[in-house]
Amino acid sequence: MKKIFTINCGSTSTKVAYFHDDILISKVSLDITSEQLKQMPKTLQQLDLRTSQVRAFLREHHLDPKEFDIVVARTGTIPAVPTDGAYEVNELMLASVAYAPEAQHASTLSCLIASQLVKDLAVPVIIYDPTCVDSADPIAKITGIPEITNMPVAHLLNTKMAGITYAESIGSKYKDLNLIIVQLGGGITLGFHDHGRIADWIYDDEGPMSPQRAGRIPTRYLANFCYNSEMTLQEMRMYLCGQSGLSAYFGTQDVRDVEKLIDAGDEKAELVLHAMAYGVAKGIGELSVIRGGNVDQVILTGGIAHSERITKWISELVQFIAPVTVIPGEKEMEALAAGGLRVLNGEEEVHPYTVYPKGYSSIDEIINNPSFLA
Repeated sequence: MKKIFTINCGSTSTKVAYFHDDILISKVSLDITSEQLKQMPKTLQQLDLRTSQVRAFLREHHLDPKEFDIVVARTGTIPAVPTDGAYEVNELMLASVAYAPEAQHASTLSCLIASQLVKDLAVPVIIYDPTCVDSADPIAKITGIPEITNMPVAHLLNTKMAGITYAESIGSKYKDLNLIIVQLGGGITLGFHDHGRIADWIYDDEGPMSPQRAGRIPTRYLANFCYNSEMTLQEMRMYLCGQSGLSAYFGTQDVRDVEKLIDAGDEKAELVLHAMAYGVAKGIGELSVIRGGNVDQVILTGGIAHSERITKWISELVQFIAPVTVIPGEKEMEALAAGGLRVLNGEEEVHPYTVYPKGYSSIDEIINNPSFLA
């Protein structure tokens, strides 16, 4: 029996779970209040609080890190890696997410917390199915500005798990199908999974608005908005990627709160939420063309997929492309544990992590010259 501990930091909580092989023993979401987050605007400032919450969970459940066979963390905001699967959490990764993160995102903290829990112990720590696997078609990365290459980012961990779940339900294999999979969460991402490879994608800043994200904004409006604002670059990035979308309209990122407004007769709430679903449908249509319409299934997953209203709005618009399957919720903890178990059983190798952040060539450079996001 393998003892596997998993850590998944999200924007307002840290999810942790303990498994015996693939059997879930205990799981909890360790929440952080809005007031606490306001006092810690930069992600790294949350590390001590989140780590202490995880340690308290371990004490409460009488779990000793030295007895773990492996700790598996959700990936942080790291530079693109060449393939999916498991990557070692090493000194380079820890320095990169702490001092030169690609973005301000709480997932960055997962591997840092994992590393602290087993410090000086002979317990391996890995990340699994990172968000930034560069398997995309080269044509998908070209932009209208030669200096900017659009690198793939997607919620691979849960969407791949949803793809595997769907494939098994029809007696097929994930790598035998063409799937458009949509992650409906605080950020909304879409990916075209071409026989197990994300060939093209729409990240949460280039598609529909979401509960926390502005999504795609026409450049003529965005340029004026940025230059006429008194926000710093950091404040603007945090607004676009954490305080806009439904949060900006209604002061809440909880879709259920917006649906209550709709049920009470609020027409604006219905228009805005419908616009979010409409944007998702447009994104599905956009991705459907990359293989000439050869799509086996559209899958809607993530927390917001529990909303029958939203999934109905989306499905009505895209079902001419392919049948739609709804797999609500997230199985990220199960996906992390399954990846860790495959590593422990020798079914998968752990990839070395060797990618330096742009502009850096040594760990000392990263630590001594932190980026403005750090």
